[in-house]
Amino acid sequence: MRAAWYYWRSSGRRQWRSMLVVALLCVILGAAALGALAAARRTESAYGRYLVSINSSDVYVNIPSPDRALDAKVAALPGIASSSVWLGLSANPVVHGRVDDSFVTDGFAGSVGGELFTQDRMTVVAGHLPRLDSPNGICLTAGLARLFGVHVGGHVTYQFDNSLSLTNAPTGFVTYRVAAIVELPPALVDQFDQVQSAVIPPAATAAALAHRGAVAFSWVGVRLRNGGAGVAKFDRSVSQLATRVGHGYTFAIRQLDLVHQQVQEAIRPQAFAIAAFGAFALLALIVLVGQALSQLLEASTTQAGALRRMGLRRAEVALACGLGGVGAVIVGILAAIGCAAALSPLGPVGPVRAIDPARGFFFDTTVLIGGGATLLLLLIALTAWISWHTVKAVDSSLVQRSSTVAAIAVSLGLPTTVALGATYALDAVPGRNRMAVRANVLGSVAAVTAVVTSVVFAASLNGLITHPSRYGWNWNVLMQSEGGYGSFLPDDVNATTIGNGDGPLDHLLASTPGIRGWSTFGFTQLSIDGQRVPVLGLATHGGDVEPPTVSGRPLSDTAAEAIGSAAAVGPDEIELGLSTLRQLRKQVGDLVEVGTGPTARRLTIVGVVTLPSIGVTLSDHVSLGRGAMLAESTLLSIVNLSALNPAPAEAFSALPSTIAVDIAPHTDATEIGRQIVAALNRDGADGGVYEVPRVVGAAIVNAGQMAGQPVTLAIALGLAVLVSLSATVVAATRRRRRELALLKALGLRRRQMRSIVVSQALTLLIVAFLLGVPLGIAGGHWAWATFASSLGVVPVTVVPAVSIAVAVVAVLVGGMMLAAVPAAVAARTPTTAALRAE
Repeated sequence: MRAAWYYWRSSGRRQWRSMLVVALLCVILGAAALGALAAARRTESAYGRYLVSINSSDVYVNIPSPDRALDAKVAALPGIASSSVWLGLSANPVVHGRVDDSFVTDGFAGSVGGELFTQDRMTVVAGHLPRLDSPNGICLTAGLARLFGVHVGGHVTYQFDNSLSLTNAPTGFVTYRVAAIVELPPALVDQFDQVQSAVIPPAATAAALAHRGAVAFSWVGVRLRNGGAGVAKFDRSVSQLATRVGHGYTFAIRQLDLVHQQVQEAIRPQAFAIAAFGAFALLALIVLVGQALSQLLEASTTQAGALRRMGLRRAEVALACGLGGVGAVIVGILAAIGCAAALSPLGPVGPVRAIDPARGFFFDTTVLIGGGATLLLLLIALTAWISWHTVKAVDSSLVQRSSTVAAIAVSLGLPTTVALGATYALDAVPGRNRMAVRANVLGSVAAVTAVVTSVVFAASLNGLITHPSRYGWNWNVLMQSEGGYGSFLPDDVNATTIGNGDGPLDHLLASTPGIRGWSTFGFTQLSIDGQRVPVLGLATHGGDVEPPTVSGRPLSDTAAEAIGSAAAVGPDEIELGLSTLRQLRKQVGDLVEVGTGPTARRLTIVGVVTLPSIGVTLSDHVSLGRGAMLAESTLLSIVNLSALNPAPAEAFSALPSTIAVDIAPHTDATEIGRQIVAALNRDGADGGVYEVPRVVGAAIVNAGQMAGQPVTLAIALGLAVLVSLSATVVAATRRRRRELALLKALGLRRRQMRSIVVSQALTLLIVAFLLGVPLGIAGGHWAWATFASSLGVVPVTVVPAVSIAVAVVAVLVGGMMLAAVPAAVAARTPTTAALRAE
């Protein structure tokens, strides 16, 4: 410790400015890194807190019948901890004096026993949920509120079936007071699942149930004793109940833990982006603090030599030289932990912030204490390592060896000033620590790598958002019948053919100019190797109008066949979403058992497909990375549709209920879609056919919100490169002032002196770009491929060569401009003053 005390008294106190720089870097970048990592953890866990706060169900069970006794039978199944029911009531909104019977606006739910109020509680956007005993309170989703043109406190009118008259009036009109604008649970789902509906509390529902014919269907929310682990057993119980009930009933199940998992996966990109920002801030912290420590300790070379000549051991001298840096690091990291805690109310980030019940100040012990301590130990170790090598450089020979960099520059025929600048950039001052030079080079390369990685990732993300085909939307117009519960076929299914040119739908689409091809989709859920998986049945009608295949090959034969035909068994092929493929632990070429009972078939996995986020409303459906696709004829043979009675609509969800149309370029797709919808509704659909706007998965929506973050990060890192370069050139010029003075004394003019300093800066940048750009492109490709794989989208990496070239030129110009200041200082410094200072 005597050595440390002597060092501090002799020269250490004069380095307080350098130590202050180290501490400030630790505070600023440490707070950013720790705060970002804490926010990422908070964002990742926010949805779980939301589910607990709304008392979320594990399973929804659909009752495709007005028979209320079936609700009680489902609620009595084994393994249930609690259950609650909401009813689909037959009512249409009265909008601007006219009854609107459109399928997309007539959603009207009645709570029984508190469903959507106490279990699966709705998220209030404005107002307050009405009391359960309110006879005239109503909640509207934001879309319906806009349709009515009302706000909280306003009034809306619905017309029930003509047999109903809740006000003893013959017209059956009833008026409610809007108590709240709400979002239906679960929040943050795919856009397709964000249905528009009105919800009334139990007292108002009881008034509707007092009149015959009010119920169209119902859903039972079920909380299982074993949570998600009990879903498989409960699914078997529901199937057994359907068999006992008979009448061809099929109780569709919406497995909410899978929905929650999809939402969590959609939130993960936001958490990933914040964590990546924290990681880059951490990298910048290590690089910049390492540079600052190298410059701080390099100033100790003279004193370190004196201490060594006094007989002190190398470890003692290294300890004496490094204590100032260690103290600065400790103070900086402790302050950074406090600042990161102060920033905690900014988390979580993204859409999940609005529904997190635990916003505000939060001290993340794991990140702030554990991560802060780890970072502190890392920086102390870095300080010790640099200090050791500083003293080691003092012990080495002071004889200057020939410069390899200078030799290469001369062999290339470069001017003397350029060769000297390259030497000053890449060679250390004789007898001085080489750590500073290595830190400068590695830091510049790392920063350029990070910048290019961010640019490639941002370009690929923008390419995903602006190219719908990459997230499965591989068509121009999509139409659906009654949320997927209807069908484009007449009631007599077995006598109907579709796709062979004889059906009315074929004639309609074939006679519409501008249509290059079209396909029909049917949706249901099948058992695949014992796991319930949502599936899409595909039938093509000219052209490749189908979700894109990521790897492997598409289905070999998806041409439409005669519905009900014994020959239409379809190919033994299936494509899976990437997440489902991993969940089943399969790969392309493997066989899977699809379906149950005598109609089950073994199908070959021929490809991995990017599926759009569409299906049957309020039911588990295919989405990004999840689900399966097979030929419609294969699907219908597995569900044995021709053997079913036409009673329940749920049993026919596998029939074609959705049409995807490919429109020729330079054709008005909007007008064609309007014409087709109008024609289909005139043919007896009664408003049940409508065009589905481009709906995307929640992951794409969230990814779109983070599109600017990689660009912002790239700009920030680019500025950091320039600032670091400026500091490096200034420090290097100061270290080389004796050599520069000698060169000036030998006759170099001011212009040549400036050329040396500018060449030094450009050499660092050129080396950084030569190594950092290819590393950044590779890193961006890897980062995007990993990210796209987690989403289940088509992994197209976009390398914006023009943007990267512009960035390179901009940084080079910026570097030359920043180097101009120390270059001018070096050119104007009097020779005698520089030599006297030495």
